[in-house]
Amino acid sequence: MVALVAAGGLSAAPALAESQAGTTLAQTVSAAPHWTKTYAWNVTKTADPASLDLAPGETGDVTYVVGLTRDNGTEAAYIAGQVCITNGGAVATGGLTSIINVTKPPSATVVASTPLDTSGHPVLAPGESRCYGYEVAVPSPPEAGKAYKVSADTSITNHSGHLGTPFGPNTSASFGWPSSITPVHGEVSVDDTMQGNLGTFAGSATTTYTRTFSCDDAGVRTNTATLTHTDDNTAGPSATATVAVTCTTPPPAGCTLTIGYWKNHPTAVAPMLPVWLGTPNGQLSHEVTTTNDAVAILNFNGAASNGINKLRGQLLAAKLGIAGGADGSAVAGTIADADAFLATHVPSSWNSLSKADRNDVNLLATTLDNYNNGIIGPGHCDD
Repeated sequence: MVALVAAGGLSAAPALAESQAGTTLAQTVSAAPHWTKTYAWNVTKTADPASLDLAPGETGDVTYVVGLTRDNGTEAAYIAGQVCITNGGAVATGGLTSIINVTKPPSATVVASTPLDTSGHPVLAPGESRCYGYEVAVPSPPEAGKAYKVSADTSITNHSGHLGTPFGPNTSASFGWPSSITPVHGEVSVDDTMQGNLGTFAGSATTTYTRTFSCDDAGVRTNTATLTHTDDNTAGPSATATVAVTCTTPPPAGCTLTIGYWKNHPTAVAPMLPVWLGTPNGQLSHEVTTTNDAVAILNFNGAASNGINKLRGQLLAAKLGIAGGADGSAVAGTIADADAFLATHVPSSWNSLSKADRNDVNLLATTLDNYNNGIIGPGHCDD
């Protein structure tokens, strides 16, 4: 017999036994096959026209086009499940690891493998159970109808009877692979903040609608089309279109307006065009047909020192006012003289004019300026 003697009356035997004590594991495995084709969508939205210039009482129509595109889909084959592990002993686990292996019985060849992620809870207390999720991709395409088997090879380093050596249970789950692919996000519903639901679509498509705007809608009108995947009700991409609605009050009839008004209100100019500067179809006469051209002339084409530029600008402003209803009798003769001159002269002629001719041009421009400002004629609209 061997006698154990402990100093101070305490035995060392219990401490030794506890330090060498192990634990046991039990586990279950779940496995579900997933064979999917996931579709990606894109959406565009346009508005035509993108801007409306309206007068009070007028309306304008805008056509919105919503374009949907769906790609050819991305195929995926994977197995997902859980490994639920229970510590059946009286001490905490040490060195917990698990490998997920996939085979196709009766073959034992591993076709896919992944480590089980236990990092979120790496130690199981005595009696504790914990389930760990996993997902493992399998070679694509999978064999439809073929038997597959998932095994969890789990070990700890302090298993009873195997202290210091990784050991533990190997548990499996078997199933047959599905016979067909499951579409994911194959269909979308389209909702529009302005028009409401535009329908459900299972492929690339285009849908349109028209909205009518008035001066009550002045401002930037923004609306968005959003896709929702009908299979899981998750949001897809969206697209936005904007329309700028402006409301311009037309000038009052019967009075004159300055160059400054006309060049800052091109939408008021547009209905008055075309306007001839010079006799119609004169040799060097100029027909103003666009608001851009009109604004440039009203700005003296950037060269105010050129008297012909000033004459053209003041004449255009006077003719716009007359077209809008102002009485032009006070400057009828001046307009006729200005048209006769401009029928044979262009701004580049200015430097070749005699001093007397330049004075005549400046006098015509000044008379028209006085008319446009209300000094002569029916009066300025602001008076």
